[in-house]
Amino acid sequence: MSQDPSAPTAAGQISADGQFRWDGEQWVPLAPGYREPTPWTRRMQLAAAALFALTAIYSVTSAFLFINHDSLMRSIKAQGLPAGSDIETAVSIGIAFAYGFVIFFALLEVVAAIGSYLGWRWMFWAAMVLFGVGGIGAFTNLSTVRNPDTSPVPIAGVLIGEVFSLLSLAMFIWMLVGLIKYGPWAMKRPAP
Repeated sequence: MSQDPSAPTAAGQISADGQFRWDGEQWVPLAPGYREPTPWTRRMQLAAAALFALTAIYSVTSAFLFINHDSLMRSIKAQGLPAGSDIETAVSIGIAFAYGFVIFFALLEVVAAIGSYLGWRWMFWAAMVLFGVGGIGAFTNLSTVRNPDTSPVPIAGVLIGEVFSLLSLAMFIWMLVGLIKYGPWAMKRPAP
Protein backbone atom coordinates (compact mmCIF):
# COMPACT_ATOMS: atom_id res chain seq x y z
CA MET A 1 0.00 0.00 0.00
CA SER A 2 1.41 3.32 -0.98
CA GLN A 3 0.07 6.79 -0.55
CA ASP A 4 -0.01 9.47 -3.19
CA PRO A 5 2.85 11.80 -2.13
CA SER A 6 1.07 14.83 -3.63
CA ALA A 7 -2.02 14.32 -1.44
CA PRO A 8 -2.13 16.45 1.70
CA THR A 9 -1.79 14.74 5.03
CA ALA A 10 -4.21 16.85 7.07
CA ALA A 11 -7.54 18.52 6.50
CA GLY A 12 -7.28 22.29 6.44
CA GLN A 13 -3.98 22.39 4.57
CA ILE A 14 -3.72 25.22 2.04
CA SER A 15 -2.49 24.52 -1.50
CA ALA A 16 0.88 25.87 -2.61
CA ASP A 17 -0.82 28.58 -4.67
CA GLY A 18 -2.97 29.65 -1.68
CA GLN A 19 -6.25 29.25 -3.57
CA PHE A 20 -7.53 25.91 -2.23
CA ARG A 21 -7.98 24.16 1.12
CA TRP A 22 -7.91 20.38 1.55
CA ASP A 23 -11.12 19.28 3.34
CA GLY A 24 -9.91 15.72 3.90
CA GLU A 25 -11.27 14.40 0.62
CA GLN A 26 -10.84 17.09 -2.01
CA TRP A 27 -9.44 20.55 -2.72
CA VAL A 28 -12.06 23.23 -2.03
CA PRO A 29 -11.60 26.72 -3.51
CA LEU A 30 -11.14 29.58 -1.03
CA ALA A 31 -13.23 32.72 -1.35
CA PRO A 32 -11.47 35.61 -3.12
CA GLY A 33 -9.50 37.66 -0.59
CA TYR A 34 -9.79 34.93 2.05
CA ARG A 35 -7.82 35.61 5.22
CA GLU A 36 -7.30 33.59 8.37
CA PRO A 37 -7.77 35.04 11.85
CA THR A 38 -4.81 35.49 14.16
CA PRO A 39 -4.88 35.64 17.97
CA TRP A 40 -5.34 39.43 17.63
CA THR A 41 -8.33 39.31 15.29
CA ARG A 42 -11.30 38.63 17.58
CA ARG A 43 -9.80 40.62 20.45
CA MET A 44 -9.37 43.63 18.17
CA GLN A 45 -12.92 43.35 16.83
CA LEU A 46 -14.44 43.04 20.32
CA ALA A 47 -12.32 45.88 21.74
CA ALA A 48 -13.34 48.12 18.83
CA ALA A 49 -17.02 47.23 19.24
CA ALA A 50 -16.93 47.85 23.00
CA LEU A 51 -15.11 51.18 22.67
CA PHE A 52 -17.49 52.39 19.97
CA ALA A 53 -20.55 51.40 22.02
CA LEU A 54 -19.24 53.01 25.22
CA THR A 55 -18.21 56.19 23.40
CA ALA A 56 -21.64 56.49 21.79
CA ILE A 57 -23.40 56.03 25.13
CA TYR A 58 -21.09 58.48 26.88
CA SER A 59 -21.33 61.19 24.23
CA VAL A 60 -25.13 61.11 24.00
CA THR A 61 -25.57 60.93 27.77
CA SER A 62 -23.15 63.76 28.52
CA ALA A 63 -24.60 65.95 25.77
CA PHE A 64 -28.17 65.60 26.99
CA LEU A 65 -27.18 65.93 30.65
CA PHE A 66 -24.83 68.88 30.38
CA ILE A 67 -25.45 70.84 27.18
CA ASN A 68 -28.32 73.20 27.87
CA HIS A 69 -29.05 76.92 27.60
CA ASP A 70 -27.34 77.92 30.86
CA SER A 71 -24.22 75.78 30.49
CA LEU A 72 -23.70 76.84 26.89
CA MET A 73 -24.28 80.50 27.82
CA ARG A 74 -21.60 80.20 30.51
CA SER A 75 -19.08 78.57 28.16
CA ILE A 76 -19.70 81.10 25.36
CA LYS A 77 -19.16 83.97 27.78
CA ALA A 78 -15.92 82.31 29.00
CA GLN A 79 -14.68 82.06 25.41
CA GLY A 80 -15.66 85.64 24.62
CA LEU A 81 -18.16 86.65 21.96
CA PRO A 82 -17.31 89.13 19.20
CA ALA A 83 -18.77 92.61 19.71
CA GLY A 84 -22.24 93.06 18.29
CA SER A 85 -23.09 89.34 18.45
CA ASP A 86 -26.40 88.20 19.83
CA ILE A 87 -25.62 85.72 22.60
CA GLU A 88 -29.12 84.17 22.57
CA THR A 89 -28.78 83.35 18.88
CA ALA A 90 -25.31 81.93 19.45
CA VAL A 91 -26.63 79.73 22.29
CA SER A 92 -29.57 78.45 20.20
CA ILE A 93 -27.34 77.67 17.23
CA GLY A 94 -24.74 76.10 19.54
CA ILE A 95 -27.27 73.76 21.16
CA ALA A 96 -28.68 72.65 17.81
CA PHE A 97 -25.20 72.13 16.38
CA ALA A 98 -23.98 70.25 19.46
CA TYR A 99 -26.95 67.87 19.54
CA GLY A 100 -26.78 67.27 15.78
CA PHE A 101 -23.05 66.61 15.93
CA VAL A 102 -23.36 64.22 18.89
CA ILE A 103 -26.28 62.29 17.39
CA PHE A 104 -24.57 61.98 13.99
CA PHE A 105 -21.34 60.61 15.47
CA ALA A 106 -23.21 58.38 17.94
CA LEU A 107 -25.05 56.76 15.03
CA LEU A 108 -21.75 56.25 13.20
CA GLU A 109 -20.28 54.69 16.33
CA VAL A 110 -23.25 52.34 16.77
CA VAL A 111 -22.92 51.13 13.17
CA ALA A 112 -19.15 50.79 13.69
CA ALA A 113 -19.74 48.81 16.90
CA ILE A 114 -22.08 46.42 15.10
CA GLY A 115 -19.75 46.05 12.11
CA SER A 116 -16.73 45.52 14.34
CA TYR A 117 -18.52 42.90 16.43
CA LEU A 118 -19.64 41.06 13.28
CA GLY A 119 -16.14 41.34 11.80
CA TRP A 120 -17.12 43.08 8.56
CA ARG A 121 -13.88 43.52 6.69
CA TRP A 122 -14.82 46.90 5.18
CA MET A 123 -15.64 48.15 8.69
CA PHE A 124 -11.96 47.85 9.58
CA TRP A 125 -11.19 50.87 7.39
CA ALA A 126 -14.10 52.93 8.72
CA ALA A 127 -13.21 52.00 12.31
CA MET A 128 -9.61 52.96 11.76
CA VAL A 129 -10.65 56.39 10.44
CA LEU A 130 -13.08 56.92 13.35
CA PHE A 131 -10.42 55.92 15.89
CA GLY A 132 -7.91 58.20 14.16
CA VAL A 133 -10.31 61.15 14.38
CA GLY A 134 -11.10 60.26 18.00
CA GLY A 135 -7.39 59.99 18.74
CA ILE A 136 -6.80 63.53 17.48
CA GLY A 137 -9.15 64.60 20.28
CA ALA A 138 -6.54 63.40 22.78
CA PHE A 139 -4.46 66.42 21.74
CA THR A 140 -7.17 68.96 20.92
CA ASN A 141 -9.02 68.33 24.21
CA LEU A 142 -5.98 69.39 26.23
CA SER A 143 -6.95 73.07 25.86
CA THR A 144 -10.36 72.28 27.36
CA VAL A 145 -8.73 70.33 30.19
CA ARG A 146 -6.52 73.36 30.93
CA ASN A 147 -9.48 75.78 30.73
CA PRO A 148 -12.65 73.85 31.66
CA ASP A 149 -14.81 77.01 31.79
CA THR A 150 -14.87 77.00 27.99
CA SER A 151 -16.84 73.73 27.95
CA PRO A 152 -20.48 73.23 28.95
CA VAL A 153 -19.46 69.80 30.29
CA PRO A 154 -18.06 69.69 33.86
CA ILE A 155 -14.35 68.91 34.30
CA ALA A 156 -15.06 65.28 35.27
CA GLY A 157 -16.90 64.80 31.97
CA VAL A 158 -14.07 66.50 30.08
CA LEU A 159 -11.55 64.14 31.70
CA ILE A 160 -13.69 61.11 30.83
CA GLY A 161 -13.82 62.39 27.25
CA GLU A 162 -10.03 62.68 27.29
CA VAL A 163 -9.77 59.04 28.44
CA PHE A 164 -11.99 57.96 25.53
CA SER A 165 -9.80 59.98 23.15
CA LEU A 166 -6.67 58.28 24.49
CA LEU A 167 -8.33 54.87 24.11
CA SER A 168 -9.27 55.77 20.53
CA LEU A 169 -5.66 56.71 19.85
CA ALA A 170 -4.49 53.40 21.35
CA MET A 171 -6.98 51.46 19.19
CA PHE A 172 -5.84 53.35 16.10
CA ILE A 173 -2.21 52.43 16.82
CA TRP A 174 -3.10 48.78 17.53
CA MET A 175 -5.12 48.55 14.31
CA LEU A 176 -2.27 50.16 12.34
CA VAL A 177 0.24 47.67 13.76
CA GLY A 178 -2.17 44.78 13.04
CA LEU A 179 -2.65 46.03 9.49
CA ILE A 180 1.08 46.26 8.85
CA LYS A 181 1.89 42.93 10.52
CA TYR A 182 -1.02 40.84 9.18
CA GLY A 183 -3.73 42.76 7.30
CA PRO A 184 -7.22 44.17 8.01
CA TRP A 185 -8.54 43.10 11.44
CA ALA A 186 -5.09 41.51 11.95
CA MET A 187 -6.09 38.68 9.61
CA LYS A 188 -3.31 37.07 7.57
CA ARG A 189 -3.26 35.54 4.15
CA PRO A 190 -3.34 31.73 4.31
CA ALA A 191 0.08 30.11 4.29
CA PRO A 192 0.58 27.16 1.94
